Amino acid sequence: MKTTFNYDHYYKYEELKSSIEQLANEHPDIVEVENICTTLENRQVLAITVTNKKTGAATSKPGFHIDGNTHAGEVTGSMAALHTLDYVVTNYGVDEEITKMVDENTLYFVPRISPDGAETYLSTPYTLRSVNRDYLPEDGGLYGKDLDGDDVIRMMRIKTPYGAWKKDNDNPNLMVHRAPDDKTGDFYQIYTEGMIEDYDGVHIAPKKSSWGLDFNRNYPMGWFPESRQSGAGKYPLSNPENKAMVEWVLNHDNICGVLTHHTSGGVILYPPGTKPEAKAHFEDMKIFKAVGQMGKEEMGYPAVNIFDNFMIDQENYSSGAFDDWCYQNQGIYAYTVELWDLNSKIGMPTDWTKREIPSPKEQEVKFAAVVKWAAENAPEAFAEWKEFDHPQLGKVEIGGFNYKFLFQNPPCNLLKTEVENTTKFSLRFIKTLPQLVIDNVSVNEVSEGVYKVEALVSNSGYMPTYLSKEAKSLKVAKPVTVSISGIDEVVMGEEVTNIGDLNGFAHINSGAFFYGNITTGKYDDITKKVSWIVKAKKGCEITVTATHNKSGQASKTVIC
Repeated sequence: MKTTFNYDHYYKYEELKSSIEQLANEHPDIVEVENICTTLENRQVLAITVTNKKTGAATSKPGFHIDGNTHAGEVTGSMAALHTLDYVVTNYGVDEEITKMVDENTLYFVPRISPDGAETYLSTPYTLRSVNRDYLPEDGGLYGKDLDGDDVIRMMRIKTPYGAWKKDNDNPNLMVHRAPDDKTGDFYQIYTEGMIEDYDGVHIAPKKSSWGLDFNRNYPMGWFPESRQSGAGKYPLSNPENKAMVEWVLNHDNICGVLTHHTSGGVILYPPGTKPEAKAHFEDMKIFKAVGQMGKEEMGYPAVNIFDNFMIDQENYSSGAFDDWCYQNQGIYAYTVELWDLNSKIGMPTDWTKREIPSPKEQEVKFAAVVKWAAENAPEAFAEWKEFDHPQLGKVEIGGFNYKFLFQNPPCNLLKTEVENTTKFSLRFIKTLPQLVIDNVSVNEVSEGVYKVEALVSNSGYMPTYLSKEAKSLKVAKPVTVSISGIDEVVMGEEVTNIGDLNGFAHINSGAFFYGNITTGKYDDITKKVSWIVKAKKGCEITVTATHNKSGQASKTVIC
C-alpha cells in the first residue's frame, strides 16, 4: 500500500506530531489538524479532519472516526490510525476510490489519546495502563526496574526450595510447573525484574502500580467506582483526555462509525459490553456482525460481542469504555479492534466462544511455543537467562521476553502488515455509511406561473439514516429534511419538509424462501417522494436539497 511514511518502528511523540503536520502541510485542501487537549506534560492530543473542503463543510458529510492509544502501551493502535490517515491522504487525487471517499465523507483521526503515557512507554523500560500520573499509590512490594541495563524489564528467577517452577530438562530457557510430588532438584520462583520496596528479607509480593488510571474505564456509560473496577478514576470523565474525546464526538454530530484501536488478542469487539447481545436490538447486531465479518476478511480476526465472548466475569464485568459510550449513549456503531495476535502466530489461536483459563500444562506448551516462535521470527524479543547479583536478593537470573514488543505489540518487522490490514478494514467500513442522494427532480407546469415539483430522495448507504435502533431508543436520531429554493412562493407543501427516516439496504427484507426462491418482502422506504406546488418565474433555477446530520447533504437543480 502506497504511503508517505514507513511503518517499521513505533513513533514517539515528536515523530508522530511532525508526521501529522507534514501530511497537513502537503495536503492543505483536505487536511486540518487541531489540538483537542493539552496534557499535564504539555503534549497535544491531536485530532485530524480529512475531507475535500470544496465539496462541502466537514460536518455536512457522513463522518467516520478512528483513534488509538487509549492505553499507553498499545502503540500499535496509534500506528494503525496514522497508517490509515497516511494512506488516504497520500492516495487522494491518485486513486479514484479514495478520492471519491474523501469527496463524499469526512474522516476523523485521533491517533494518540494518551501521548504522555505512550511517551513513557516508548522512552523507558516501564509499562503502564493509560498514563504516567499517580493514582491511589500504595507503598511496599516488588516494582519493575531494568537491572541489567538492556532497556527491557524481563523476568527474574530466584532459586528456592519453596519454588513452584523448575527448569525444563531439555531446554534451560524454558520453565515448567513443579509436580505435586517433586521433592528433589532445583526449584524457582519467578518475578518481574525489579526491586522490592520496604523489603523485610522474606516476603516478595508485586507492588500495585501507581500509574493505574485506565482511560477505558472513565467514560460515562457503565462507569463504576474504584471499588468495582480499578483505574476508573474519581468520577466519569475525570481525565482531561477522556473529556476531550467525548466533547470531540459530541461536536461532530456527523460521526456514524468508530474504530478504536487497542492491543492485543486478534479480535474485533462490538457492543454492548454491559449486557448480553440477546438483550440488544436485533437489527443493530445484524449490522455489527456484517461489518465485523468484513474485518475478519481483511484482518483474519473474528468479530465477537464484548459481553458474551470477551468478558470472563459477567457479574463484575469491566465497563466505562469508549465503544459502549459511542453505541449505548449516541447510537454510533463502534468497534474496539484488538490488534496483534501472537497466539495465532504460534499455532494456538484463542477460541472466543469459550473463555477458559489454560491448565498448567497448556501454559507450559504455550511458553515453549512462544520461545520457539521468537527465536525464528523476532530473536531480539527473547533473552537467555543470565546470572545477576541482585542488591537485595543476591544471586538471581534475569531473562525471558520483551513483553512490550512480543505480547502487547508486534515486533517491528511485523508492524507494517498489521497496520495495512487494519487500514483495509477501515476503508470497507467507511463505505457502509448512510449517504443521501437525490435521484430525480421533475418540474411540470400546472397553470401559468404555477408548477408541480417532485423529488425522489434516497439513501444509497448500507446503514439507515438513523444509524441504529439504539439511536432511536435514545431519541438522538434526527429526521431527514428536504428543502426547496429558487421559487417565488410555496403554494402547497412546506419549504422545508421533514421526511423522517430512510432505510439502508442493510434492512431489506430479502432471503431464500419457498423452496429456494429468493424473495424480497416489505421493508421501510429507502426512497421517498417529496412534492410541492410552487409559483415561479419561467426559466428560473429550482434547487432541491436533502439534509441530514449523519447522512450528509445532496442537492439537485433544474430549470423551471
